[in-house]
Amino acid sequence: MRWWCWMLAVMLVLVSVKEMDSANILFLAPFGTISHKNFFMSIAEALAERNHTVTFVTGHKTSNSRTRIREVFVPNTDIFFKIPNNFTTKQFSSFMQVIFMSPEYCGKALRSQEIQEVQEEKFDLVMLSVAMSECFYSLINKLQVPYVHVSPNMLHESMSDLAGNPKFPSIEGNYLLDLGYPLTFIGRIISTLSQLMYNVINMHYVIPKMAVESKVDAATLREVRLNGSLIIVNSVEMLEVPARPYVPTVIHAGGIHCKPAKPLPKDLEAWVAEAGDEGFIFFSLGSAVKASAMPEKYRLVLLKVFASLKQRILWKWDQDTMDDLPPNVRLAKWLPQQDILGDPRLRLFITHGGLLSIQEATYHGIPILGMPVFVDQHHNVRQVQDEGWGRHQAWEDLTYDLFLQNIHQVINDIKLMQEAVRRSVVMRDQPMAPGEWTVYWVEYVIRHRGAPHLRSPFFTMHWYEVYNVDVWLLLTVVMALITWFFWWVILTVFSRVCSTIKHKQE
Repeated sequence: MRWWCWMLAVMLVLVSVKEMDSANILFLAPFGTISHKNFFMSIAEALAERNHTVTFVTGHKTSNSRTRIREVFVPNTDIFFKIPNNFTTKQFSSFMQVIFMSPEYCGKALRSQEIQEVQEEKFDLVMLSVAMSECFYSLINKLQVPYVHVSPNMLHESMSDLAGNPKFPSIEGNYLLDLGYPLTFIGRIISTLSQLMYNVINMHYVIPKMAVESKVDAATLREVRLNGSLIIVNSVEMLEVPARPYVPTVIHAGGIHCKPAKPLPKDLEAWVAEAGDEGFIFFSLGSAVKASAMPEKYRLVLLKVFASLKQRILWKWDQDTMDDLPPNVRLAKWLPQQDILGDPRLRLFITHGGLLSIQEATYHGIPILGMPVFVDQHHNVRQVQDEGWGRHQAWEDLTYDLFLQNIHQVINDIKLMQEAVRRSVVMRDQPMAPGEWTVYWVEYVIRHRGAPHLRSPFFTMHWYEVYNVDVWLLLTVVMALITWFFWWVILTVFSRVCSTIKHKQE
C-alpha cells in the first residue's frame, strides 16, 4: 500500500511539473509580409510542440488550424504593400516613407477590438516583432511580464541596441543601400551616416509619434524598448559574412522553417519525370509581389528564353493562365517549394531573393539565379553572388542574351554547385536544431523571470563610453601635450644654446 502511495505521489509531481512548464505566450506580429509570418509561425509551432500555448496576433488570415496556437487576425495592418517593388520605383525612398507612416498603422492596430480583448488576458511571456511595432511597448508595459524581440531578418545595426550589442558600421553597411563587403572608405562613411540618420529618425520622430498613438510618454517607450530579454533573429550565425560579435541575448533561429524534402504530388511528379535527363527549372518571385504585375516587356523576354531551353520550367504565377505560354512551361499559384528544391532533378532555382527562399536554397544545396524586386532582396542576391553560389540578374538589364547566359552559367558552373553544397553542410552542422535552440532560450527566460543576468553592460553605458571615445580623446590630448612639452624643451634648450654661442662670439 505504501508503494502505491509513493507511485501516486511521483505521478502527481510529474504532472504538476509538466503543467508548470507549459506557458501562455502572446506573440505580437501584426505587421510584415507573408514570409515574415512563415518565420514567426515556425517559432510558434516549435513552442506549441513543447506544450506551450501561443496566442498569435497577425495581419494575415489563415485557413489552417494548429494545436495550441490561437491566431488573432487584426485587419488593415498590411503596411508593406505600400512599398513599391522594382517594377515601379526605387525601394529605399519608399521604405523610408513607410517608416514615417508606421506610427499611424501601429496605433490603429493597438486600438483595435482584437488587441483590446487580448490585453485583458494573462500571459507568462510576450514575443514582439520588431517590424514597426514600437507602440506595442505600451501593452507590454501594462502586462508586466518578460518579453522577447523577434526579427524576421538578421541583427542589423538599426536593431543592435535592442540586445545591447555593439554596432560596427565599419564592417556592416545598411542592407537597403546594398553596400558590399569589405566596405571601402566611402562605404564606411555612408554606413556610419545612414546609421546616425536612422537613430535620429527613430528616437526623435518614430518613438514620439508611437508614444502619442499609444497614449504614454516617449520616455516610457524608450525604457521598455531596451528591457527585452532576448532578440531572436532570422539568420544562420555560421554563414554570416562577415562574422560578427554577439552578446548572449542574440539568438539565431535562421532556417527554423527548413525541412527535408518530401515526394512531390503525383501530378507534379509525373510532369517532372517527363522532363527526362534535362531536368527542370523552378521560377518563383515569392509572395510579397504579384508576378503578373511585371511589365509586359519583361514577361516576353522570360517566355522567349524559357521556350529556347531544353529543361522544363515550373513557374509560380498568380493567375490560372498566360497567353502564348511555351509547351515546356507549367504555371501554378502555389507550389511545395522545399519539396521542389530538394528534388534531385532540379537544375536551377530562379528566385526573387527573399530571405526565406535564400535559406531554403542553402539548406537544400541549390545554386540560384536571383532577380530581386523588393526591399532587402537586392542585398540578399548581391551577397549570394559575392559568396560564390549564385548570380544576380537585374530587371533593368534583362535581355534575351544576358538572361540565357546567366541561366547556362549557373547550371553548368560546377564551382557554384560545390559552394552551394558546402554551405548546406555548414548550415546543417549545428549543435541543436534551430527550433530546439530557440525554444530552449525562450523557456530559459520564462524559468529565470526575464533572465536579467544576461543583460549586456552596454545598456547602462553611453555610446562614447562603449567605444572608449572619451578615453581616446583624453589620451590624444595627453599625447599632444607631452609632444608639445617635448618640443618646447628642445626648442628652449636649442634657443639658449644658440644664444650662448652668439654671446661668446660677440
